[in-house]
Amino acid sequence: MANAGHIDLVRDRIERWNDWRRKNTRILPDFAGADLAELNLAGANLAKADLTGAHLNGANLSGANLSRAKLFRAELSQADLSRATLFKANLSQADLAGANLNGADLSGAFLIRANLSGADLIGACLKGANLGQASLFRAKLAGAVLRQASFFKADLSEADLSQADLEGANFQEAVLEQTNLRGANAANANFCFATLLRTDLTGAVLDNCAVYGTSFWDVNMTEARQHDLDIMPAQQPVLSVDSLQTAQLVGMLLHHEKARYEVFSITLNTVLVIGRFTDERKPVLAAVKEALRRAGYSPLVLDFHLPGSGDKNEIVKTLGRMSRFVIADLTEDRRIGETLDAVVHFLPSIPIQPIGQAGREKVLLDSHYLKYRWVQPFWPFQDPADLDARFGREVVDPAERMAAELRQKTSFGV
Repeated sequence: MANAGHIDLVRDRIERWNDWRRKNTRILPDFAGADLAELNLAGANLAKADLTGAHLNGANLSGANLSRAKLFRAELSQADLSRATLFKANLSQADLAGANLNGADLSGAFLIRANLSGADLIGACLKGANLGQASLFRAKLAGAVLRQASFFKADLSEADLSQADLEGANFQEAVLEQTNLRGANAANANFCFATLLRTDLTGAVLDNCAVYGTSFWDVNMTEARQHDLDIMPAQQPVLSVDSLQTAQLVGMLLHHEKARYEVFSITLNTVLVIGRFTDERKPVLAAVKEALRRAGYSPLVLDFHLPGSGDKNEIVKTLGRMSRFVIADLTEDRRIGETLDAVVHFLPSIPIQPIGQAGREKVLLDSHYLKYRWVQPFWPFQDPADLDARFGREVVDPAERMAAELRQKTSFGV
């Protein structure tokens, strides 16, 4: 039960209440189940207060300090929490429908199963907040800071997250139907198994997002950045593509064998890049990808450095068949050459270009893949700058010429 004395104090004057808090720092306010609806609590110091199940509908809590407060199952519909501080507050299952949280600090707050339908959170900070299974239907989050926030299984239908900072956010199994993400930064976010239906991603940044199992239909991707989307499940080799459309198609090819053979006849504008890309070698990978993008290709990257128990040979064979050509970086990893030996005879119409950093390449002396006519001579480079300067004319152009030649011979049965 709530402390009657605390209720009387807070109902009197906020200045008196805040003064009492300053003089009684060891006492934690108890408002559990209290009826504080429509009360003016603007600027009140309610840090660490127990407001479990409290009735705060329509209350004015603008600028209030609710850091670490317990608001589990509290009723806050239509309350004004603008510019309030709710750092690590527990708002699990709280009713915040239509509440004004504009500019509020909800960093690290617990909002699991909270009702934020129609709530105003424009410019609010929810960095690291947990909104798992929360309802954010038509919530206004334009310009909000939502870095590392979790929206696991949350309903974000028709919510406005335009220009929001969503870097590293977790949208796994979330519903984003008609959600506005125009100009939002969602780099490194997790969209695995999320549903995107008529979602607006115009100008959004989606680089390095996890998109395994993501379902999307009628999504507006105009001018969206979509580099290095990871389409593989957890504990599998990382496989990245450069668009949600490609992610959906490649995912279907990898995980649905029947569909795979139905679409292999389609030549995609993708280039498979395989290699061991440690942190030290990321600049090399970046140079390869940028060179391919400048030439109008979409890179598919299979990184042998990252952990995973999947069959990389099978993945290379499958993806090689749907690629324009294959780039194999032999630098510091014998497995790349072993993979080429294992798959080369399955890719008779796909040019394969082995490359490697001069002096650091791991070419197997007994490799038999080099004898196949669709395998280009090994191409060495000194460093990322050297690669970038010569890659287009010495790797891409010859590979494209060979691709055209091989396809022409295949067409005529040669």
